[in-house]
Amino acid sequence: MLEVIDNKVLVFWFENFASNITAVELSEEVILIDSSLYPEKFNKIIDLVQLRTKKPVKKVFLTHHHPDHSFGAIFQGNLEIILSEKTLIKLFDYDDNLLKKISKESEYEFSDIQKKLSRCKFNVFRNDNLNTSSKTVISGISLGGHTEDSTIYKIYPENILIAGDLIVSGVHSELNQANIDNWIKILEELKKQNIKTIIPGHGKPGNIQLINNQINYLNTFEKEGKESLLKKFNKYKYPELLLNF
Repeated sequence: MLEVIDNKVLVFWFENFASNITAVELSEEVILIDSSLYPEKFNKIIDLVQLRTKKPVKKVFLTHHHPDHSFGAIFQGNLEIILSEKTLIKLFDYDDNLLKKISKESEYEFSDIQKKLSRCKFNVFRNDNLNTSSKTVISGISLGGHTEDSTIYKIYPENILIAGDLIVSGVHSELNQANIDNWIKILEELKKQNIKTIIPGHGKPGNIQLINNQINYLNTFEKEGKESLLKKFNKYKYPELLLNF
């Protein structure tokens, strides 16, 4: 599904709850945020964006290291990749056994990630990143919560939040690397900010209610435990790839 926000932000979201890809149209180019799991799928999105906007795609920003958000860009290999220092470290830390598991479950060969990483063009920031183009500002900040390296991006002046997996819509969150207490604190702080539209890591974009839903979900996990949580929310589906990291 394609959703257009404020005539400049294209959100590719999927009814099977695969990870979202966001395109932001700037004055002379389009930048992407997150890249899916598969490079072929990522390339198709790039082609669609360039065909629609008549502008080149040269950069992709990553929200965190999980394969369904980062491997498409890593294995595509042609774009400048903007990411936090923590995300880059996490990508280099994938061990052989986990890569074999990912390759088997995805039916795609990801085992040579080290070679691919060595060929990528990276633009690395430590805690925050600021990009300006004409009337658009894209602000990134690494916050943690969902994962140690979870990063959000905000688009001004439209006040659009690209949340990565800190917020998901209609799907269970991956919790194995999470700091739940910090995650909830981050979301509570985001509630106080003037956010018009939220683009989650998975599922349909929405408004501030997505933050409330995510907080309620995490609070339920804290109080009742994972098994009870999964039963209560069994109407939701899982993303295309949910691995035990």
